Amino acid sequence: MFLLKSPSFLYCCPQDRFLQYKQSKGTTKFKEELRMNTNRVTEIATSFKSFTKEAYHKTEVLPELFELQAELVEKTFTESSNTAELKIWDVERRLDEMNSECGGIVTEQLEAFKKDCKYICNLIKAEISGNRGEIKAFDSLSRIHGEHIILKNIELSNNEMRSELDAVVITRNGAFIVEVKNTSRNIFIDEDGNYYRTGEFLRWDSHIGEKMQVKESLLREVLNAKGLADIPIYEIVVFTNNRIEVQNKCRPLKTCFLSQLPYIIDKCRDTVISFTEMNLVAQAVSEADIEKSYPFEFDVDVFKMNFANILVSLEEAKEAKQSNWFKTVIAFFNQKTVKYAHTAAALAVAIITAFGSVNGH
Repeated sequence: MFLLKSPSFLYCCPQDRFLQYKQSKGTTKFKEELRMNTNRVTEIATSFKSFTKEAYHKTEVLPELFELQAELVEKTFTESSNTAELKIWDVERRLDEMNSECGGIVTEQLEAFKKDCKYICNLIKAEISGNRGEIKAFDSLSRIHGEHIILKNIELSNNEMRSELDAVVITRNGAFIVEVKNTSRNIFIDEDGNYYRTGEFLRWDSHIGEKMQVKESLLREVLNAKGLADIPIYEIVVFTNNRIEVQNKCRPLKTCFLSQLPYIIDKCRDTVISFTEMNLVAQAVSEADIEKSYPFEFDVDVFKMNFANILVSLEEAKEAKQSNWFKTVIAFFNQKTVKYAHTAAALAVAIITAFGSVNGH
């Protein structure tokens, strides 16, 4: 990630502009041009309407990411009327084309920008994948036959721990914590609860056993505080993709696929609680749900400023090439050595040459 430590006029500028700065530094005209350039960068960076708050709830993140993507597209493809289907990678492609046409003046900055774009794309992908997985899980839970209450996306915390529970299902047999996993990789869980994605090599992902213990501990605190200490709590990790293989060696940890989830919850008959207790549990959990907002984990303000720097630098370079085109034509007309008989042919050559230069050919 690259930070704006100087006006973009110097930070991302063509070689000849930098030379002009060194030669003209201190002149009134150049200072005015530099100020106008800096203002243009600031104008673009501050015109974004996405990610303007200091903190966001989980449910707000994906809509903000989509809006950020749409704004990048809009600001990059200003001359196009049909941008609805364009994505961040289209922005990268267009900036690459513009940079190539301008002689690669912002190649280094573009590489850093594209790394940030990849990070944002991965966030969008993860949010979409997580949402799809949860939708599938909630659809599966709707097939539970017995009396039940489903609470979605509950966030619990105390002074030491915080965790999000994808779903808490309350039945006449107790409370079930459901953790949803939407993955395309085969999974291995060892005896200690370590969670690995498998392939050519085992790739450690997290300690799922410990995570589930934290969730159970937080939910138990909530129930104990309301005098519901006798309510049984069960944990289930459900996988939405039934085409993968899951090997679970952790005996306390229950895993299953979507089709098995309603059956596992329905068949549990260890304890019977009253309908009143079911509602008390639901009320206690709902009241404990903190719905807290958190700062976004990525510095979007710097990302916006970097984009603005690149865009303004490319705009300037394009304007400079166009200016050179007109200068070429004017210079031709000022050539007193060109004879009238050869004017048409010479003019055609000059215009074709200049036009090719403007368009990067």
